[in-house]
Amino acid sequence: MSRIIPKGRRGQSGFTLIELMLAVTMLSIVMYLTLDSLTRQQKTSIVTDQIVEVQNNVRAISSLIEREIRMAGFMVPNAVGVCGVDRTTGSDELFVSETEPLVPDDERAGDLGARVTTAWLAGWVAGSPTSLSLNLDSATTDLDDDGSFFYDNDNNGTAEADFRVNGGFILADMANPERGVVCGTVSAVSSTQITIQISGGQLAAHFLSSDAAQEIVIVPAAHYRVDTGSDAGRLERNGDLLANGIDDFQLSYLFDDDDGLPTAIGVIDAGEELGVSGSTYDPATVDNSELKEVRFSIVVRTRAADPNFTAGSFIAFENRVAPTGANDNFRRRVIAGAVRPRNIGMKGSI
Repeated sequence: MSRIIPKGRRGQSGFTLIELMLAVTMLSIVMYLTLDSLTRQQKTSIVTDQIVEVQNNVRAISSLIEREIRMAGFMVPNAVGVCGVDRTTGSDELFVSETEPLVPDDERAGDLGARVTTAWLAGWVAGSPTSLSLNLDSATTDLDDDGSFFYDNDNNGTAEADFRVNGGFILADMANPERGVVCGTVSAVSSTQITIQISGGQLAAHFLSSDAAQEIVIVPAAHYRVDTGSDAGRLERNGDLLANGIDDFQLSYLFDDDDGLPTAIGVIDAGEELGVSGSTYDPATVDNSELKEVRFSIVVRTRAADPNFTAGSFIAFENRVAPTGANDNFRRRVIAGAVRPRNIGMKGSI
């Protein structure tokens, strides 16, 4: 027996097509707004994470560089405390005397450093040649005179030098610091000989009639540079990675030539601040015993570009000439510091 549905109730058992379309449309709008909100939150979170990462990196790097500049010249002659390579179209390089191999027990003279017995090339000019092998006085290559060396360069289990292969060096005439400074990297070293790759600087000619008897001293140095090759943007210390995403690393140096004028930033004698706009730092022309302050700036950018960020451009400091280019969508953070090496100019300071 079939059931008869009353005529008034027919058509009330479902939704009309219009009702379904309205429901689907409203649901689509809600889903779109929800997904759009989640997408925005995710992008914001990514940008925030990258900025925090950049800030943490730059703070850690800055702290390390500040500490090493402050310790520059520790127990070594003033002349070999600091050196650098100044560039206007690329990142600068910094060399500061290392403290790790220098742990003296009772040293107070402040003249530690290996003596070079090879006659230094008077008037040597960068690039001719870039590699030199120098003989060392074996009595001075053990820098802290503790009977053992610091670095095992050939991985044989025995340390044979207080200089690190691929590490930095600084060389100068301790007796005549006004002759300038030479710096670069170490390519080979033993207890009697060191082979160096020169990055910058030179020693002026030595005059027996007016100069003190020369005493060429070389010390191990921490070398900071930004890779410009396949790993562009990689900031290194003695070849070891410190951070990626470094846009630029710039330095300036403040000197006091004892003319009675202060050396504070902005209140210095013309020509006493080197490596800034309008001036170039050349280690071949400086006397580090007059160095009062080193200023540095680091520009770091995020790992990925943000297509919604429209103010991304290179940031230039000191005497760096900014490259031309439009917005690249990268966010950047900058940290700058000014440090006074507390050991330079204070013989025997520890």
